[in-house]
Amino acid sequence: MVTVCTDSPKQIQKGHRQHRLGAVMLSDRDLTVTDAFGLRNLGFHSGPFGLEGLPVPTSILIGGDGKVLWVDQAENYQRRNGPEVLQAALHRYL
Repeated sequence: MVTVCTDSPKQIQKGHRQHRLGAVMLSDRDLTVTDAFGLRNLGFHSGPFGLEGLPVPTSILIGGDGKVLWVDQAENYQRRNGPEVLQAALHRYL
């Protein structure tokens, strides 16, 4: 599992230790990855560092062959769907 967020590497490292997260966490400060997936939400709030928009909370399940198997985007831009949504996708596709 890989997560991408706009936090700095230092913020990620601190949160990773604090929350004991098992996922690899990557910093997307300039929203390059966000834009590559077309996930910038321009309808709400400014992003970090004066950037326009924020990433839409999205979960993407990619198969071993690199094909996208499943995509979930939360209706509320401030919250992801619960872990049960991802668990159901994992059971269905893996």
